[in-house]
Amino acid sequence: MLLKRIIVALIFIPILTFFILWGGFLFLGLICTIIGFGLFEFYRGMKREKLLTNIGILLGMGIPFSFYLMGEKAASPILTLVIFLFLFGQFFEFKRWRNSTDAFINIGGILYISFLFSHILILRNIPRIGSTLTITVLFATWMGDTGAYFIGEKWGKHKLLPEISPHKSKEGFLGAVLVSSLAMFISRLWLCLPLIHTAILGILIGTMGQMGDFFESMLKREIGIKDFSKILPGHGGILDRFDSVLFTVPLFYYYVKYLIIS
Repeated sequence: MLLKRIIVALIFIPILTFFILWGGFLFLGLICTIIGFGLFEFYRGMKREKLLTNIGILLGMGIPFSFYLMGEKAASPILTLVIFLFLFGQFFEFKRWRNSTDAFINIGGILYISFLFSHILILRNIPRIGSTLTITVLFATWMGDTGAYFIGEKWGKHKLLPEISPHKSKEGFLGAVLVSSLAMFISRLWLCLPLIHTAILGILIGTMGQMGDFFESMLKREIGIKDFSKILPGHGGILDRFDSVLFTVPLFYYYVKYLIIS
Protein backbone atom coordinates (compact mmCIF):
# COMPACT_ATOMS: atom_id res chain seq x y z
CA MET A 1 0.00 0.00 0.00
CA LEU A 2 2.72 2.48 0.97
CA LEU A 3 4.73 1.69 -2.16
CA LYS A 4 1.66 2.35 -4.32
CA ARG A 5 1.09 5.68 -2.58
CA ILE A 6 4.68 6.72 -3.21
CA ILE A 7 4.63 5.71 -6.88
CA VAL A 8 1.36 7.56 -7.54
CA ALA A 9 2.71 10.63 -5.73
CA LEU A 10 5.94 10.59 -7.76
CA ILE A 11 3.88 10.58 -10.96
CA PHE A 12 1.09 12.92 -9.89
CA ILE A 13 3.04 15.70 -8.15
CA PRO A 14 5.26 16.72 -11.12
CA ILE A 15 2.23 16.74 -13.43
CA LEU A 16 0.23 18.87 -11.01
CA THR A 17 3.17 21.24 -10.54
CA PHE A 18 3.48 21.67 -14.31
CA PHE A 19 -0.20 22.59 -14.62
CA ILE A 20 0.06 25.07 -11.73
CA LEU A 21 3.12 26.79 -13.20
CA TRP A 22 1.55 26.93 -16.67
CA GLY A 23 -1.75 28.31 -15.37
CA GLY A 24 -4.40 29.68 -17.71
CA PHE A 25 -6.98 27.47 -19.38
CA LEU A 26 -4.73 24.44 -18.99
CA PHE A 27 -4.92 24.71 -15.21
CA LEU A 28 -8.65 25.46 -15.43
CA GLY A 29 -9.12 22.26 -17.42
CA LEU A 30 -7.29 20.23 -14.78
CA ILE A 31 -9.39 21.70 -11.98
CA CYS A 32 -12.62 21.05 -13.90
CA THR A 33 -11.51 17.45 -14.43
CA ILE A 34 -10.75 16.97 -10.72
CA ILE A 35 -14.08 18.55 -9.75
CA GLY A 36 -15.98 16.45 -12.29
CA PHE A 37 -14.49 13.20 -10.99
CA GLY A 38 -15.02 14.33 -7.41
CA LEU A 39 -18.70 15.08 -8.00
CA PHE A 40 -19.17 11.76 -9.77
CA GLU A 41 -17.62 9.91 -6.82
CA PHE A 42 -19.75 11.86 -4.35
CA TYR A 43 -23.06 11.28 -6.11
CA ARG A 44 -22.29 7.63 -6.80
CA GLY A 45 -21.45 7.14 -3.13
CA MET A 46 -24.72 8.81 -2.18
CA LYS A 47 -26.53 6.51 -4.65
CA ARG A 48 -28.08 9.35 -6.63
CA GLU A 49 -30.05 8.68 -9.80
CA LYS A 50 -28.10 9.06 -13.03
CA LEU A 51 -30.11 12.12 -14.08
CA LEU A 52 -29.47 13.90 -10.79
CA THR A 53 -25.80 12.96 -10.94
CA ASN A 54 -25.44 14.38 -14.45
CA ILE A 55 -27.27 17.59 -13.52
CA GLY A 56 -25.14 18.01 -10.41
CA ILE A 57 -21.91 17.50 -12.35
CA LEU A 58 -23.01 19.87 -15.11
CA LEU A 59 -23.91 22.69 -12.73
CA GLY A 60 -20.92 21.99 -10.53
CA MET A 61 -18.57 22.31 -13.49
CA GLY A 62 -19.92 25.80 -14.16
CA ILE A 63 -18.55 27.14 -10.88
CA PRO A 64 -14.82 26.84 -11.69
CA PHE A 65 -15.42 28.57 -15.03
CA SER A 66 -17.15 31.42 -13.21
CA PHE A 67 -14.36 31.71 -10.65
CA TYR A 68 -11.77 31.74 -13.42
CA LEU A 69 -13.54 34.39 -15.49
CA MET A 70 -15.01 36.59 -12.75
CA GLY A 71 -12.78 35.98 -9.75
CA GLU A 72 -13.98 36.08 -6.16
CA LYS A 73 -17.00 38.23 -7.02
CA ALA A 74 -18.52 35.25 -8.87
CA ALA A 75 -19.00 33.28 -5.68
CA SER A 76 -22.17 34.86 -4.37
CA PRO A 77 -24.31 35.27 -7.54
CA ILE A 78 -23.25 32.00 -9.14
CA LEU A 79 -23.70 30.00 -5.95
CA THR A 80 -27.14 31.51 -5.42
CA LEU A 81 -28.14 30.70 -9.00
CA VAL A 82 -27.08 27.06 -8.68
CA ILE A 83 -29.03 26.63 -5.43
CA PHE A 84 -32.17 28.16 -6.91
CA LEU A 85 -31.96 25.98 -10.02
CA PHE A 86 -32.01 22.88 -7.87
CA LEU A 87 -34.82 24.17 -5.67
CA PHE A 88 -36.93 25.06 -8.70
CA GLY A 89 -36.19 21.63 -10.11
CA GLN A 90 -37.95 20.20 -7.08
CA PHE A 91 -41.24 21.65 -8.29
CA PHE A 92 -41.00 20.40 -11.87
CA GLU A 93 -39.48 16.97 -11.12
CA PHE A 94 -41.18 16.22 -7.82
CA LYS A 95 -42.18 12.65 -8.68
CA ARG A 96 -38.68 11.81 -9.86
CA TRP A 97 -36.83 13.51 -7.03
CA ARG A 98 -39.20 12.09 -4.41
CA ASN A 99 -38.28 14.45 -1.58
CA SER A 100 -36.19 17.44 -0.66
CA THR A 101 -33.30 15.24 0.48
CA ASP A 102 -32.32 14.63 -3.15
CA ALA A 103 -32.02 18.33 -3.86
CA PHE A 104 -30.03 19.11 -0.75
CA ILE A 105 -27.61 16.23 -1.40
CA ASN A 106 -26.98 17.59 -4.89
CA ILE A 107 -26.56 21.14 -3.62
CA GLY A 108 -24.32 19.88 -0.83
CA GLY A 109 -22.07 18.11 -3.31
CA ILE A 110 -21.66 21.27 -5.36
CA LEU A 111 -20.94 23.39 -2.29
CA TYR A 112 -18.55 20.87 -0.77
CA ILE A 113 -16.56 20.00 -3.88
CA SER A 114 -17.00 22.52 -6.68
CA PHE A 115 -17.42 25.74 -4.71
CA LEU A 116 -14.66 25.08 -2.18
CA PHE A 117 -12.09 23.70 -4.62
CA SER A 118 -12.70 26.45 -7.20
CA HIS A 119 -10.95 28.83 -4.83
CA ILE A 120 -7.69 27.33 -6.07
CA LEU A 121 -8.28 29.15 -9.37
CA ILE A 122 -8.48 32.60 -7.82
CA LEU A 123 -5.53 31.73 -5.59
CA ARG A 124 -3.51 30.80 -8.68
CA ASN A 125 -4.56 34.02 -10.41
CA ILE A 126 -3.13 36.32 -7.72
CA PRO A 127 -0.62 38.46 -9.65
CA ARG A 128 3.07 37.46 -9.54
CA ILE A 129 2.89 34.98 -6.66
CA GLY A 130 -0.25 32.96 -7.45
CA SER A 131 1.53 29.84 -8.63
CA THR A 132 3.90 29.92 -5.66
CA LEU A 133 1.01 30.33 -3.23
CA THR A 134 -0.85 27.42 -4.82
CA ILE A 135 2.15 25.11 -4.60
CA THR A 136 2.71 26.20 -1.00
CA VAL A 137 -0.79 25.43 0.28
CA LEU A 138 -0.82 22.02 -1.43
CA PHE A 139 2.65 21.25 -0.09
CA ALA A 140 1.73 22.20 3.49
CA THR A 141 -1.61 20.38 3.33
CA TRP A 142 -0.28 17.10 1.98
CA MET A 143 2.77 17.19 4.23
CA GLY A 144 0.34 17.55 7.12
CA ASP A 145 -1.59 14.52 5.89
CA THR A 146 1.68 12.59 5.72
CA GLY A 147 2.64 13.67 9.22
CA ALA A 148 -0.74 12.63 10.58
CA TYR A 149 -0.42 9.21 8.94
CA PHE A 150 3.09 8.32 10.08
CA ILE A 151 2.93 9.87 13.55
CA GLY A 152 -0.50 8.37 14.11
CA GLU A 153 0.75 4.94 13.02
CA LYS A 154 3.84 5.15 15.23
CA TRP A 155 2.60 6.85 18.39
CA GLY A 156 -1.17 7.13 18.06
CA LYS A 157 -2.77 5.79 21.24
CA HIS A 158 -5.51 8.27 22.13
CA LYS A 159 -8.51 8.26 19.80
CA LEU A 160 -9.72 11.67 18.69
CA LEU A 161 -13.20 11.08 17.26
CA PRO A 162 -13.67 7.29 17.25
CA GLU A 163 -17.35 7.49 16.31
CA ILE A 164 -16.33 9.15 13.03
CA SER A 165 -12.89 7.73 12.30
CA PRO A 166 -11.70 5.03 14.72
CA HIS A 167 -8.15 4.97 13.34
CA LYS A 168 -7.38 8.68 13.78
CA SER A 169 -5.65 9.74 16.98
CA LYS A 170 -4.87 12.90 18.90
CA GLU A 171 -1.18 12.23 18.27
CA GLY A 172 -1.82 12.04 14.53
CA PHE A 173 -3.75 15.31 14.65
CA LEU A 174 -0.91 17.06 16.45
CA GLY A 175 1.49 15.49 13.96
CA ALA A 176 -0.45 17.07 11.11
CA VAL A 177 -0.28 20.51 12.71
CA LEU A 178 3.43 20.11 13.48
CA VAL A 179 4.41 18.90 10.01
CA SER A 180 2.21 21.46 8.22
CA SER A 181 3.88 24.17 10.29
CA LEU A 182 7.30 22.78 9.39
CA ALA A 183 6.29 22.72 5.72
CA MET A 184 5.21 26.35 5.88
CA PHE A 185 8.59 27.35 7.29
CA ILE A 186 10.32 25.32 4.57
CA SER A 187 8.20 27.18 2.01
CA ARG A 188 9.94 30.40 3.00
CA LEU A 189 12.73 29.18 0.72
CA TRP A 190 10.52 30.18 -2.23
CA LEU A 191 7.80 32.34 -0.64
CA CYS A 192 8.86 35.08 1.74
CA LEU A 193 5.92 35.43 4.10
CA PRO A 194 6.31 37.19 7.47
CA LEU A 195 7.27 34.76 10.22
CA ILE A 196 4.13 35.34 12.28
CA HIS A 197 1.87 34.64 9.29
CA THR A 198 3.95 31.59 8.38
CA ALA A 199 3.43 30.16 11.86
CA ILE A 200 -0.29 30.94 11.93
CA LEU A 201 -0.87 29.48 8.47
CA GLY A 202 0.98 26.30 9.41
CA ILE A 203 -1.32 25.77 12.39
CA LEU A 204 -4.44 26.64 10.40
CA ILE A 205 -3.56 24.40 7.46
CA GLY A 206 -2.70 21.47 9.72
CA THR A 207 -5.95 21.89 11.64
CA MET A 208 -8.26 22.52 8.69
CA GLY A 209 -6.68 19.73 6.67
CA GLN A 210 -7.58 17.29 9.42
CA MET A 211 -11.08 18.75 9.64
CA GLY A 212 -11.49 18.09 5.93
CA ASP A 213 -10.29 14.54 6.45
CA PHE A 214 -12.71 14.03 9.32
CA PHE A 215 -15.60 15.48 7.32
CA GLU A 216 -15.04 12.99 4.52
CA SER A 217 -14.63 10.16 7.01
CA MET A 218 -18.01 11.12 8.42
CA LEU A 219 -19.57 10.97 4.95
CA LYS A 220 -18.01 7.58 4.17
CA ARG A 221 -19.05 6.15 7.52
CA GLU A 222 -22.59 7.39 6.98
CA ILE A 223 -22.94 5.73 3.57
CA GLY A 224 -20.88 2.66 4.48
CA ILE A 225 -17.88 2.81 2.14
CA LYS A 226 -14.11 2.71 2.70
CA ASP A 227 -13.04 4.82 -0.29
CA PHE A 228 -14.99 6.85 -2.84
CA SER A 229 -13.21 5.03 -5.67
CA LYS A 230 -9.95 3.27 -6.58
CA ILE A 231 -8.82 5.64 -9.31
CA LEU A 232 -5.57 6.50 -7.46
CA PRO A 233 -3.88 3.26 -6.30
CA GLY A 234 -2.93 3.45 -2.65
CA HIS A 235 -4.86 6.68 -2.17
CA GLY A 236 -8.43 5.78 -3.09
CA GLY A 237 -10.49 8.24 -5.08
CA ILE A 238 -10.17 11.89 -6.02
CA LEU A 239 -12.11 12.88 -2.91
CA ASP A 240 -9.94 10.67 -0.74
CA ARG A 241 -6.86 12.53 -1.99
CA PHE A 242 -8.29 16.07 -2.02
CA ASP A 243 -10.50 15.97 1.08
CA SER A 244 -8.12 18.06 3.18
CA VAL A 245 -7.36 20.45 0.31
CA LEU A 246 -11.06 21.33 0.01
CA PHE A 247 -10.87 22.88 3.47
CA THR A 248 -7.40 24.42 3.39
CA VAL A 249 -7.40 26.19 0.01
CA PRO A 250 -10.32 28.62 0.66
CA LEU A 251 -8.97 29.46 4.13
CA PHE A 252 -5.46 30.00 2.77
CA TYR A 253 -6.76 32.21 -0.05
CA TYR A 254 -8.81 34.54 2.16
CA TYR A 255 -6.09 34.73 4.81
CA VAL A 256 -3.41 35.66 2.30
CA LYS A 257 -5.58 38.11 0.41
CA TYR A 258 -7.06 40.02 3.34
CA LEU A 259 -4.43 39.68 6.06
CA ILE A 260 -1.18 39.70 4.08
CA ILE A 261 -1.66 41.27 0.65
CA SER A 262 -4.28 43.90 1.54
